[in-house]
Amino acid sequence: MLHKRLDNLILLPIMAIGTVVNAIEAQNIGAKKWDCVSQTSRAGVIYNIGFMFAVAVVLFVWAEPLVKLFIQDPESVAFGKLYIELIVFFYPFLGLNFILNGIVRGAGAMFQVLVLNIISLWIFRVPLTHMASSLFGEVGIALGMGTSFLISFLFSMAYYQWDNWLEKELFS
Repeated sequence: MLHKRLDNLILLPIMAIGTVVNAIEAQNIGAKKWDCVSQTSRAGVIYNIGFMFAVAVVLFVWAEPLVKLFIQDPESVAFGKLYIELIVFFYPFLGLNFILNGIVRGAGAMFQVLVLNIISLWIFRVPLTHMASSLFGEVGIALGMGTSFLISFLFSMAYYQWDNWLEKELFS
């Protein structure tokens, strides 16, 4: 459960950035301000990468003391430290996923984002984490989760790049 607590603390700011991007993009798309859509998308991506890089450095350097804030058992601390040191490199992909899904949601493509999120969790995250933990033990938990973040980002990026989500008509 430690990883859930830390994940929630770490992901809260990037979910907030995704929500902000969602709201701003919805307004800009509704007003057909395409230059603002571009600027907001770029800013969301830059803020996410910058924030997640800073968080990754802090977490990587201070993984053990941060884990000890939640638990004291030496084996659990060792696992938590290893988990953090591995997963931090994948968090930017999850953050970018929030940003891209926020942009697409702002255009009204709610069902498509729902499908992407279902695929992310049930097709990638759960099976990859199970498979990686079966192959690599405890290390596989972070590797499976992280790999699912990366693959989900690639799917969101593909949808963002190649679908006609900007051309969807919200009201007729």
